Amino acid sequence: MHNTIMEEQRRSAVIRDFQRQVFCLFGLPVDNLDLAATKALLRDKAGEQGEAVLSTINVNWVVQSRRDPAFRAAILNSEMVTLDGRPLVWLARLLGYPMKEVVAGSTLIQELNDDTVAEAPLGIFFFGGDDQAGRLAVEQVNRSGGGLRALGALNPGFGSIDEMSSPAIIKRINEARPDILLVALGAQKGVAWIEHNRHVLQAKVISHLGATVNFLAGTVRRAPRIFRNMGLEWAWRIFQEPKLFKRYGGDGLLLLRMLLSRLPLWLRYRSWQKQYGGQQQTGNSTWQDDAQGLTLLLGPVLRAEHDQSLRDLLCRAALAQQDLSLDFQATRFMDGAFLGLLLLLQKHQQRNGKKLTFCHTRGRVAQIFHLFGMPRT
Repeated sequence: MHNTIMEEQRRSAVIRDFQRQVFCLFGLPVDNLDLAATKALLRDKAGEQGEAVLSTINVNWVVQSRRDPAFRAAILNSEMVTLDGRPLVWLARLLGYPMKEVVAGSTLIQELNDDTVAEAPLGIFFFGGDDQAGRLAVEQVNRSGGGLRALGALNPGFGSIDEMSSPAIIKRINEARPDILLVALGAQKGVAWIEHNRHVLQAKVISHLGATVNFLAGTVRRAPRIFRNMGLEWAWRIFQEPKLFKRYGGDGLLLLRMLLSRLPLWLRYRSWQKQYGGQQQTGNSTWQDDAQGLTLLLGPVLRAEHDQSLRDLLCRAALAQQDLSLDFQATRFMDGAFLGLLLLLQKHQQRNGKKLTFCHTRGRVAQIFHLFGMPRT
């Protein structure tokens, strides 16, 4: 009986995942959500069984994901991924994605806290940040009487992931039973801590939101709206914290190199978009089943943004729980929405301990993979 329930929950999670409007950006899945939709989804998650991880990615996260496979895998494993930075939204739109707006974690939490018409406040727990910031954040949230109720704060100090994952720490968080667990340990360590502990935490939504604790506490001022609208929040942060200059400068230069190296590819891709813009040939994709697993022979044009059949096809592949090969020999064009679904398929194959192999990723297919930062293995 227990196994049947677990299997049904797994199937439901896969089907729900493939309903996401997700795109591939620098090899990461990005949900096409605006702030209002993200707030609503977060509230829905707070009422569901199990945990959900929200990742709000900025330029630093993109850079870290290129350097650290475990960091990238953790983002891939998230249930919600939004763009926390106007430059990334601009880049997504250049690739043809209909991205609505920046959904920064700090804005999301502040909007939830300012929501005075919510039926019931969501409980939030702060993990990380210094003692003063945590204490002030709790006081400020509870004083506001809005859509959040602060349940406590815990500073684990400095230590390894294992030291910060002791039974006493996990018990302290779980006893608060938060709807939202806000982690602030530094991006790399915080994401690793979440991935290490997500299945033993009893929080409904878990997210690493860094400076949000300081913004709520009032110990750090967030950039004025005009800076955010111009994509210059990084400049404001450097003005307040000069030590960030080295990190922001290094991340910006690496991103610029990545963009310049892809410029010729982007121009070619735009011409391919026009060439194949009206074509849908999903029906040419076929299955082969043998002793080595499943092989999906993909069709010439893979445009998933408005094609439910492609979404269903890859969802079916994820539900099969078999080793899987995708054969791109006949493929001439694919869009970022299809690659976003491939990232979800990759996630579920990894969760199930099954292989996912891409075959015949040469020529134009290889170029599209490179443009979007999609790994070819």
